[in-house]
Amino acid sequence: MGEWLDLAGAVELLGAPEETVARWVRQGLLPCRGSLPSVRFERTALLAWARERGLRRGGGSHASASYEDDLLAGAVARGAVGRASASDSAAAIEAALQQLGMLSEEARVDLRDEVLRRERMASTGLGHGVAIPHPRRPPGRWGDEPTVSLLFLEPAVDWAALDGEPVHTVLLLLSPSVPVHLELLTRVSMVLHDPSTCELLAQAPAREDLLARLRQLSRES
Repeated sequence: MGEWLDLAGAVELLGAPEETVARWVRQGLLPCRGSLPSVRFERTALLAWARERGLRRGGGSHASASYEDDLLAGAVARGAVGRASASDSAAAIEAALQQLGMLSEEARVDLRDEVLRRERMASTGLGHGVAIPHPRRPPGRWGDEPTVSLLFLEPAVDWAALDGEPVHTVLLLLSPSVPVHLELLTRVSMVLHDPSTCELLAQAPAREDLLARLRQLSRES
């Protein structure tokens, strides 16, 4: 029989905040049995899950950091919001990268290759007109803080999205660690489950209006 961990044990092994691990359980992202608060994790399976995603036991400086309430809004504010036209998803990704003035040309080329490699594995078009291109395993070498380059496309671009809808909003995600990346994905999922925010994105709002809505949505969750 393998060793079984409770929630506290999983938190210690993954090096992520308890509320984050609990959220991953609710979303079905972690290998486990039962449900909160009595959920159990088989240690070997959890370690394999962590290794596959680039996590190490004990976490690391970014993995153990607490997450701000408006993580997504903070990442967008740190990054950029712009508008562009693009012929396809690769051109849209390039435009999103060009917005990130803090990146050197070498870093931009490196990041573009990683993002396109991830895109070839499977489309990052989530549906509702939104795509979230990102490197497969966020190594943190492009920055110490989560950052989003948000791009509104006109016209919308075919991204082979899950729902078949063309993409009008691109959120290029840069994270310093896998736990932060998963948390960013959680916040994006929250946005896509809110019809009024999806409608706002489709209207390509001004940066200030978008940030205000993201912060409001975070407070309401």
